[in-house]
Parts: sequence; structure tokens; C-alpha cells
Amino acid sequence: MKSLRTILAVGALAALAATAVPLTAHASESVPSESKGAVGIQADGRLHAYYSFNYQNECGSWSGDASNWGECKNTAASLWNMRYPGSLDDVWVYFNSSYGGAGRGVYNGAGLPDLRQWAFGPGGAGAGQSLYHNIASHKFVNLP
Repeated sequence: MKSLRTILAVGALAALAATAVPLTAHASESVPSESKGAVGIQADGRLHAYYSFNYQNECGSWSGDASNWGECKNTAASLWNMRYPGSLDDVWVYFNSSYGGAGRGVYNGAGLPDLRQWAFGPGGAGAGQSLYHNIASHKFVNLP
């Protein structure tokens, strides 16, 4: 399943590069996947949150679930899931602390340089809201 997802993601990136269409066209309708962060950075097994866009000014990083983002709560402008490939390598971010409210999945390896382009899914507090300055907790999961 992972290799099929990787093949599909690489194909999608190739098509995107060939057409030079902005990634934001359908951003709110899909799970963030293979948006590359800084070139040359390798997986480190952690989820990284940044105060600024484009992975600048790191706020914090986690190797496990976090029911409360502490000083990073509701301050992230960009996000990068750098988990090692394998089980529980994707992340589900939540609008509220303690894994509450609306959520949004982010695949392993995905970098989201501008969280204003992504929204929480339906159901619960924060449904439809931008991820920008609205993430309060997360869990590592296996997304489809």
C-alpha cells in the first residue's frame, strides 16, 4: 500500500511540475501528501511545527502523540511530517487540545509550507477552519 501511494504521489508531482499549476487549486479537498520541504533534509522521525511560513523559526517537534502543543498551540504557520516510513508514520492534527474537534490528516514526508492553504475536515469544533494558527494537538496514525 505504501509503495502504491508513493508511486501515485511521485506521478502526481511529476504532472504538477510539468504543468506548473499552483498546488492550492484543490488543497482543501485532499489529504496533504508529497509537498517537499527544504531540499536535502532527511527524515528524522518527528513532526515539526514552525512559527513562520516555509519551515522557518521552528516552534517544536514531536516523536510521539501530543495532546497539547504547549507554546506551539495555535501558532503554527507551516508543518512538516518527517516520520520514518512505516506504521504510524502519518499524522492527524486536531483543532482542540486532547485530540478534540475537527481534524486533518498529513501523510508521511509531507511538508505544508503555508497552512492557510489547508483546512480541517468536517465534524466538530473548527470544521472548515484553516490549519493556520489553529492546531492544538496531534496523533500519529495510518492514513489510507
